[in-house]
Amino acid sequence: MRLNEENERCLLYLDDFTRKPLIATAERQLLERHIPAILDKGFMMLMDGHRIEGLQRMYSLFSRSIVMDEEKDKDMVSSLLEFKASLDSILEESFSKNEAFCNTIKDSFEHLINLRQNRPAELIAKFLDEKLRDGNKGTSEEELEGTLDKVLVLFRFIQGKDVFEAFYKKDLAKRLLLGKSASINAEKSMISKLKTECGS
Repeated sequence: MRLNEENERCLLYLDDFTRKPLIATAERQLLERHIPAILDKGFMMLMDGHRIEGLQRMYSLFSRSIVMDEEKDKDMVSSLLEFKASLDSILEESFSKNEAFCNTIKDSFEHLINLRQNRPAELIAKFLDEKLRDGNKGTSEEELEGTLDKVLVLFRFIQGKDVFEAFYKKDLAKRLLLGKSASINAEKSMISKLKTECGS
């Protein structure tokens, strides 16, 4: 609520260029400084009370900096992949894939990845372009296939699939026309995966 209020104040009273540093400062003061205390004192209370909404809010607030920090756009997809892998590992090893936790993580991750509308969709397409270019010849077919599968999990969460498609098609055409593709098999595999997700 406080972050939304700060955002509103920016829109109403301040120059637009101040919004990003102001929100970053508000997040640092309201969230980052208090993470250890909140986790130490609040997490167990939320867990014991099975307060799913509270846990979801905590997750959304603490994880939003991955998507909202425009200066980290270059690493956003890698950070999201690491974050998702970490959550999946915790869910499986600590919570026995509990269905309520699983659904909460899924809903929160979907909310998180769509905080900036179409930007994550564009960055996911660009990330795939980097991985499928011939500059990655040192990567084995198996590693590349594993990366494609992980990125596909992120793709399922994004709402701007049409934006992703536009960027992906353009990058695919460039790779094929300029002979810059790392692997035709990987290209076919990715198209097949996308076809399964979205239809022809």
